[in-house]
Parts: sequence; structure tokens; C-alpha cells
Amino acid sequence: MRKQRAPDLTEATIAVVVDVLDGWTGKLTWDLLIAEVLRLTGFEYSRFTFAEYPRIADAFAVKKKKLSGTLVRGARTARDGQILAALDQAERFKEKADRLERENELLLEQFQTWAVNAERHGVTIAKLNAPLALPNRERSRKTG
Repeated sequence: MRKQRAPDLTEATIAVVVDVLDGWTGKLTWDLLIAEVLRLTGFEYSRFTFAEYPRIADAFAVKKKKLSGTLVRGARTARDGQILAALDQAERFKEKADRLERENELLLEQFQTWAVNAERHGVTIAKLNAPLALPNRERSRKTG
């Protein structure tokens, strides 16, 4: 019997994967990530599928570098569970902010490329910034 194919990745699923990466601690491999996504979503994707999506591939690479470059920390000294939870949450938000900054840089680079290409092909910045035309709602009304 053939294994059923996982559905295509949606923006929501991609968000789940990068959120998992934002909070990842310990050893990180594609197999471990795939297992965690399977646990959360019920679908098993391949590493090649994840690598096709720049947001996932970039988040994985950044997290992998960050984890391999850090020293192994000793046990925390704080005893209050709320303090530990807040520290974990703060670290998770920092990881997410770092990833979002990288995504923003990539989007700005893409925008610059589009702007230069548009100008080369005779599309001015003024034309690009022009407001969108309102839809013609009269066409969709039935006439008696």
C-alpha cells in the first residue's frame, strides 16, 4: 500500500514550521524538525519540501548556526517557574524578531530588484505608486 502524500504547504503550515524553529532548543536536524511538524500537524513532509520554501530554509539555517555557535549552558539558577517561563518566552520572541528582520531584508532586496527592473522597462515610480482603480460594480448587477 502506498503512503498518502502530505498536502501542499500553506502559509499557515509554513508559519507553524518557522514558529517551531523559533522556539527550538537542543540538537537540530531535518529529521527532528520533520518529526515535530508531524506531531503538530499530523502530516509528514520531506526535508526537500521544506528546503523549497525560502522562509523555512532560511529559518532553519539561521537557527542551526545559532545553535552550533552557542556554548552549552549550565542549569539555570532561577527557581521561580514564572521567571523561567518568561525568560523562555523572551528568548523565543528574540529568535522570532531575528528571523523576521532577515525576512524583511530579503523582501527589501526583492523590492529594489523589482523597482530597478520596472524603471528599465519604462514603468515609472509614479505609475507604480498610483492608486488601484475601483472595481466596476455595475457589470456584476443583473439588468432586468
